[in-house]
Parts: sequence; C-alpha cells; structure tokens
Amino acid sequence: MRTEAAVAPSRPAGASWPGLLAAIALVWALSACFTFLPWWHAHGLYLRDAVRLDGQWWRLATAMWVHLDAMHWLANALAAAGLLALAGRTARAPAMLLVLLACGLAVQVALLRVPSVGWYGGLSGALHGLALWGGLSLLRAPGLSRVLGVLLSLGVLAKVWLEQSWLAPVIFDPSWGFGVVRAAHAAGAVAGLLCWVLQEWWLARRPLRSAGGG
Repeated sequence: MRTEAAVAPSRPAGASWPGLLAAIALVWALSACFTFLPWWHAHGLYLRDAVRLDGQWWRLATAMWVHLDAMHWLANALAAAGLLALAGRTARAPAMLLVLLACGLAVQVALLRVPSVGWYGGLSGALHGLALWGGLSLLRAPGLSRVLGVLLSLGVLAKVWLEQSWLAPVIFDPSWGFGVVRAAHAAGAVAGLLCWVLQEWWLARRPLRSAGGG
C-alpha cells in the first residue's frame, strides 16, 4: 500500500532586491518621461474627447504615467516605491508590475463612464489597486507581513469609503491646485481586488493540476 505525504503550502516567494529596485526604477523612469518631456506629456494625458471622438485609445494606457507637475510626480513615485517594497515581501517584481498596469488600464476604462472627468493623469488610481492587491496578498504570509497586509488592506478600504467617490467623482484640492479624481481611486481598488481574486483562483488550481499529473 502506497501513501502520499501531505505537502505543506509553500511560503510566498518575494521579490529579489535587484528585481525590486529594477521595478521601482522602471516606474520612476517611465512616469518621469511622460511627466517632464513635453511631447510625451501632451500625447500621453487622458483626454476624454480625444479618446472617444478621435480614436486616440493609446491614452488609456499612457495616462497613468502622466503627472501634472514635479510634486505630483514625486508624491506618486515615492508611494509607488513604498508599495512595491511592501508587496515585494511576498510577490515578485513582474507580478507587481503586471498588477500595476492592469489596474491603471482598468481605471482609464472606468473613467470613460464618468462624463465629469474630461482629462486625467497620474498613478494614484493604479496605486490604490496595487495597494489592495498587495495587502491581501500579504495575508498569505506569517508574522509581520500578515500584520502589514491587514493594515494596508484596511487602510485602502477605509480611504475609498471616506472619499465617497460615488457621490463626488472629482474634488478640487487647493493644496494640489487641481481636482483630485476620487473615482479613479475607487476604480483602482476594485481592479486590485479583482486581480487578487484571479490570483487566488489560479493558485488554488495549481495543486489540483499537479495532483492530476502522472
């Protein structure tokens, strides 16, 4: 009679330091180009009429990298570095970048359904998605990572709830000097949640596929 030993779930593998630093550098460099190079900025910004009427659909993919000034870029660049470092405790760099891109695209598609948003640029929506996905993913790890995951997930959910973007998609912020598109934050968080659900579904299938193999 042959018995199979139970296989304990493996601890999630995090990003290597070179991979993490490369991911941060890529996000910083790409967003800096779309922010500070005039041609890139002009052709990367989300403009509702340009997308819907002129067929400039590429703006859905580039708007997340465009920022309105140096302080806007710096704030999102530092936030991206911090979130990548946190999520990188359990996720590899390619996965984090893929989630960031997916959330950024989802935000722009969602904004097409918000007529009050005529133009948009910035990583904040995508970062909300990365934060929620990263926080939920950290729950799979023990110890400090799990505590950070709880705090990060609750922080994103509380922020989205307090912003009440379904009542006011855009709020002018005097400290920034432009309207903050809170609808993008909510859309990004929803996209991040969906990325996490898809990830968990895929991870749950892997043992079944391995068990089914010869």
